[in-house]
Amino acid sequence: MGNVAERDPMETRSLILKEFGKVQTRIVTNPELWRKLSFDAHKELCKVLGDDFIDYPEFEFWFSRFARGKLYLDYDRSSDSKPRSFTDLPQDVFKNVGEYLELHDRLLLRDVCKDIRYQVDNWDLKVDEISFIDGSHWEVKVTNGSGSYRAKDFGKNEDNICYPAFYRNPISFVMNILMLPNLLLKKLTIDLHFMAPGVLEEIKMSPVYPKREKFSEIIESEQCQSAKTVYIESLLVTSRFPLDVLYHCPRFTVLLDDSAEKLKAEFLKKLMKYGEVQKCVVYISICRSRLSQILSYFNEPEAMVPNFPSLRRYPIPGSNEFYELEQVFLRNRTSVDRYGLQEEFVRLERKQ
Repeated sequence: MGNVAERDPMETRSLILKEFGKVQTRIVTNPELWRKLSFDAHKELCKVLGDDFIDYPEFEFWFSRFARGKLYLDYDRSSDSKPRSFTDLPQDVFKNVGEYLELHDRLLLRDVCKDIRYQVDNWDLKVDEISFIDGSHWEVKVTNGSGSYRAKDFGKNEDNICYPAFYRNPISFVMNILMLPNLLLKKLTIDLHFMAPGVLEEIKMSPVYPKREKFSEIIESEQCQSAKTVYIESLLVTSRFPLDVLYHCPRFTVLLDDSAEKLKAEFLKKLMKYGEVQKCVVYISICRSRLSQILSYFNEPEAMVPNFPSLRRYPIPGSNEFYELEQVFLRNRTSVDRYGLQEEFVRLERKQ
């Protein structure tokens, strides 16, 4: 029957009329149901004759004519105006409609067809934060959105008609967001192992009670080793922080919760002796009223630099390179400026 219908439009229309006849009484009784009944009738016909037998817009056209009492089959559609689709909307109008969509609805919309995906992908998407630990622990906070999306929202809502996208793979949900070309993301929190080495120029971390083994694993990761700088800020005092782990970090800045000049001086000396550092900054304090005496631990005559009292230079055995150590005292960039407080740090850099 499908082959005959493909060759003969009149046969196709007669089949639609037959399906209409099955529900005509219901439409007369409940005319508001005609569209749903039309959709169901189309589905049933395609079950018998194949999904590609007839598309729904063509089926709906004839079904609606029959519902209006126009039961003749020889109507000539060649003079009909071309039906307009959703994608024919002006781009600015389409974009204005999209601004009212929640994130999960936007992702559903972009899956409709290539034309719509192209337009949706050209909209800006503002996201405050994406936090991703693994496939079972992540969160997306959308700017001006209604709440957050979390991994736990997926998998249990297959029958939830409000969030039909939530039964999809939760990882693909996050990855589809990250791949949007106009994503405006303020903050991304992600396990370093998900990032290719060299991609991150700056890595910031704030360890509270860092365990030596875990902290060492992070510092020795390819991502930290290839970053331009690793910024570490902790509320721990110097005596409780595993500074020796940083011997193997080529570029870093460290800010701890006390000045501990002697301990930091000892760390810098061991860093030059055992470490692999290329460049580092060790903060003494971010709010001092006077210069510390840390350079008193670096008073070897051969390390002094004439006319530069804040500099020291230490030759590196077996090479033509040296470590340059400099004490820096800068006006604090925070609100404590008005009290005349300044930040102090020691910069250590390997040079030729």
